[in-house]
Amino acid sequence: MLIVLFLFLNWRIAFWVAAGIPVALMATILVMGLTGQTINMISMFALIMMLGIIVDDAIVVAEDTATRQGLGLRAVEAAEQGATRMLRPVLAATLTTMASFFPIFLIRGRIGDFMSAIPLVVFAVLVASLIECFFILPGHLRHSAGKNSINSKGGFRQKFDDGLDRFKDGPYRKFVELCYNWRYAFIACTIATLLLTVGLLASGKVGFRFFPSPEGEKISARITFTPGTPNEEQITALRTLERSLKAVEQKLAKDSGEKLVTAVYSLQGTAGRASGDNLAEIEAQLTPSEDRTVRTRTITQAWKNAAPDLPVIERIAIGGGRVGPPGDDIDIRLQGATVAKLKAASEDVQAALGGINGVTNVGDDLPYGKPEWVIEVTPRGRSLGFTAQSVGQEVRNSFEGAIATRFARGDEEITVRVKRQQTKDGLDALRSIYLLTPTGERVPLPEVVTLREKPGFSVIQRRNGQRTVSVTGDIDPKANDVATVLQQLELEILPAVVKKYGLTYSFDGRAKDRAESFADLKLGTALALVVIYIILAWVFESYAKPLAVMSIIPFGAVGAVLGHYVMDTHLTILSLIGLLGLSGILVNDSIILVTEVKNRIDASESLKEAAVGASQDRLRAVLLTSLTTIGGLLPLLFETSRQAQFLIPMAITMVFGLAAATILVLVLVPAIVGVGGDLQFLWQKYKALGKPGNQDQPAPAE
Repeated sequence: MLIVLFLFLNWRIAFWVAAGIPVALMATILVMGLTGQTINMISMFALIMMLGIIVDDAIVVAEDTATRQGLGLRAVEAAEQGATRMLRPVLAATLTTMASFFPIFLIRGRIGDFMSAIPLVVFAVLVASLIECFFILPGHLRHSAGKNSINSKGGFRQKFDDGLDRFKDGPYRKFVELCYNWRYAFIACTIATLLLTVGLLASGKVGFRFFPSPEGEKISARITFTPGTPNEEQITALRTLERSLKAVEQKLAKDSGEKLVTAVYSLQGTAGRASGDNLAEIEAQLTPSEDRTVRTRTITQAWKNAAPDLPVIERIAIGGGRVGPPGDDIDIRLQGATVAKLKAASEDVQAALGGINGVTNVGDDLPYGKPEWVIEVTPRGRSLGFTAQSVGQEVRNSFEGAIATRFARGDEEITVRVKRQQTKDGLDALRSIYLLTPTGERVPLPEVVTLREKPGFSVIQRRNGQRTVSVTGDIDPKANDVATVLQQLELEILPAVVKKYGLTYSFDGRAKDRAESFADLKLGTALALVVIYIILAWVFESYAKPLAVMSIIPFGAVGAVLGHYVMDTHLTILSLIGLLGLSGILVNDSIILVTEVKNRIDASESLKEAAVGASQDRLRAVLLTSLTTIGGLLPLLFETSRQAQFLIPMAITMVFGLAAATILVLVLVPAIVGVGGDLQFLWQKYKALGKPGNQDQPAPAE
């Protein structure tokens, strides 16, 4: 980035422009510290992304200062006028950039918490940039100009500037004039390119994945034992599964010569979000993904194939851990029915998910536990005066004891409980109980009740007072798409389950986060566009000119989508957030360009000369803004670290979007300005025709 600055600018100007970077860094550290957030990869990415905007603001002030000094003003006057003249457009550009990143604050849930560092960094950097541009930079420019003109150049700089001037006055000017003269054809071609990118999205050539998870460094096995399995047999089974993982590691490590597993531990009584006596989980910590060539997916699949089929294990689910915002790809909440119906519905949904390509690690949080005995009073029992409550109370007293009396001993209360001495175990102990009728007769329990065994549950989850079962699963992104699976669930699987069992369902996990994030992002984007329009209307003192500036925003998606297509990468929520930042940069460049057009028109230039000349004047600054940001983010496109993979879609959006936006801003804006001049001419002609006797026609805008 520094090389680009020194290449395009006088070395003194480049030095003082680059001096704003450490100021922005200190502001970022201060804001992150005050808000209690850590500086992570997200915040560093946002800082790199903002470097181009920092440089752009400083360049605008420095270039105008150099222009004022070139007109014969003293250094102090040139610095003062440069800062004063650029205050309004730079302030407007800063406010529009803040508005473009503001929607991120409105994103709720875990994704919002994860991405909140981006607007914090952006706001801190922009405020620091304003302070540096208008309170620090002018003083530096004045002193550097006092010793040596800021327009002074060395040999290489002179040659470079001469070459850039020849390019601006020759091929570049001819190209801009061509696009201006054929503005309708050029705009039509640009719109066709935009439609092409829409086609890439609609056809699935460029897919969408809400949030890509980097490769995990942990795998786990969730085990459900047969209800009633003794603890010793559970431990033996867990050790057998651990040995199978060890054998898999030795086999894979023999081929690669790498250490794959660093630690393995087992936990009884829980498996994921479910808990119970017949549940267990084995977790294996892998070596960092950068230090091995064997991928986590390969290890997981090999362990699945090698896991022995043990009779005490009812079900086992082996999967890899995920990095990033928590939550499962599939998380369906079933509510509004009895526990038995919820479990049956859950099993139907799990069976259907098992038949969908790419769906793995399917399970629920309602595991079977120990068997239960259901006692029902028979008609004979009811005729003898027994009720379900009275029978249950006597059975409980037989096993847990009945309270005979309570008395105080000092400060404590002593409870005397009378318990029946059990001579038999299990069901025989239950059958040997005698119940006392209201008339005082003793009757054997089996004569007045029926005993029925049914499977019990380890734990029953409740949400908002309703019994709830959550069916979860993961999706292999290389085999299937999350949106496709969820759509298949809603259209084909869940309606039949709802009709069969009479329950309700809702999506949780990443599906819920996705729906909330998109809803919040749409609302925030609409508010941001309204705020941007108001700011631009204030700057240009017009209701029409802001539309010319904002019309460039949709075309920023062209480079972003084409970039994802070229890099064979899915669009993500980070790509959309990158588009917000890209729209801010587009608006910033457009503001300065349209402001320059207005200044040239005020200087009695024609519309064509003003539009083409403003594009020439802004060429250096726009190139600097684009190249410095692209240069900072370009290494991330080729980053091999597995933990940085989720940032690559955002980097693709900024790099390819800026590359396309550079041409769009410099060429499309003059064409749009020309179309606006044509519309103004037609409106004036229409008004002139409406006045009787008026034969004067306004000249067309050139």
